[in-house]
Amino acid sequence: MVSCLLCVVYFICFLYSMNNQFGIQIEDGSDKLSSFAVKNNSKSIELYDWQRRAKNFFLENNKALFEVCTGAGKTFYAIEVLKELWKIEPDMKVLIVVPKNIILEDTWFKELYRNGISLKDIGVYYGAIKEYGKVTITNMQNLENIALEIFDCVILDEIHNYGTERLLPLISHSFKYKIGLSATLERMDDTHLQIMKIFDYNIFKYSAKDALSEGILNPFNFTNIGVELDTQTMDEYNKLTEELNLLMQMGGGYGRLMRTNSGLKYRMLAKMNERKNLVNNYPGKFDVIKEICLKHKDDKVLVFNEYNEQTTKCYWYLLDIGVSACIVHSDISKEKREQYMIDYKKGKYQVMLTTKVLDEGYNLPEIDVGIIMAGNSTARQTIQRMGRILRKKNIESSLYQIYCLGTIEETYGKERAKLFKELCSKYIER
Repeated sequence: MVSCLLCVVYFICFLYSMNNQFGIQIEDGSDKLSSFAVKNNSKSIELYDWQRRAKNFFLENNKALFEVCTGAGKTFYAIEVLKELWKIEPDMKVLIVVPKNIILEDTWFKELYRNGISLKDIGVYYGAIKEYGKVTITNMQNLENIALEIFDCVILDEIHNYGTERLLPLISHSFKYKIGLSATLERMDDTHLQIMKIFDYNIFKYSAKDALSEGILNPFNFTNIGVELDTQTMDEYNKLTEELNLLMQMGGGYGRLMRTNSGLKYRMLAKMNERKNLVNNYPGKFDVIKEICLKHKDDKVLVFNEYNEQTTKCYWYLLDIGVSACIVHSDISKEKREQYMIDYKKGKYQVMLTTKVLDEGYNLPEIDVGIIMAGNSTARQTIQRMGRILRKKNIESSLYQIYCLGTIEETYGKERAKLFKELCSKYIER
């Protein structure tokens, strides 16, 4: 009961802060927008060419998947489609489903309001709040509790997350209108093929290359930095690699081991983590980070790591040279993360250090410099992180990646570099 009450109190505070931020005149209870909100709403009226084409594509099919790069305006596009549908069906009820609460709170709720949807028409269904509206926003954890039959239209955000045994039957529900949004639809387990079938294979694609050529994403230079391990660390890395290879040989290969629950599998995973930690925390990488942050001392910098430990270690390295930084990862409370985001936007911190937390969902300010210290080789993560950096601004963005030569990091780094080299305006190898 206490947790439910806290959830309700939090959401009321969230609404109040949003009112202050976006200008609703709450003193007299009216729904009138301030001049600030009107000015910002007026900026959003003009659609990009891809958004016009995508809107026509959807109206021809009534259901479609939209694979559109991060930063190109997927959310705004979907809201404009809703406005078009409401002209045809004024009483149409819409369900918006998201994979994370932060996307519900920080993206959809705010963007619906920003684009002219009255607060009284927006319901939320998550936590202790179970409220239906003309537009209802929920998370995928609550999808099976929703009365799907009352909705005419559904928007499934980050739809690549829905390819599970539990969710596939739910998103197969026969809504009159159905929109799926993703930056990269493909999944390693191939269940994206089932998602495509649900949408009758109606797929609209708009890539980062398209967005850069049309000036929607910001042009950027890319610097690829390989760090050489010292002899002792390289010997330790090679020893761990030999032990890993032996374990995989004993288990019949990596794929076969991963399909078991044997002790051998967990020994292999432990060795893999030990090897990752060795290269992730190599001091030479942190020396490069310090150099870059000092070079860009007047710019906003975002640093992507893989693990919380590496992120915290990086914080102390930067603090040692007088660089103001904040940490946003899973060990930091939600309240502190939100405060750090506000302070970062206001310029209190030059550098934000994060892990996978910011890959999806958060609305970030204009960022000048992105640094990838660690990550995986998937196209999804690469595109998401790139989109976080390349929001349109007046100066060219800078993107760096740092990896250890002769290690698994170099393998991942080369995969990312292929994409960046194709898209950047200037490529630098160090």
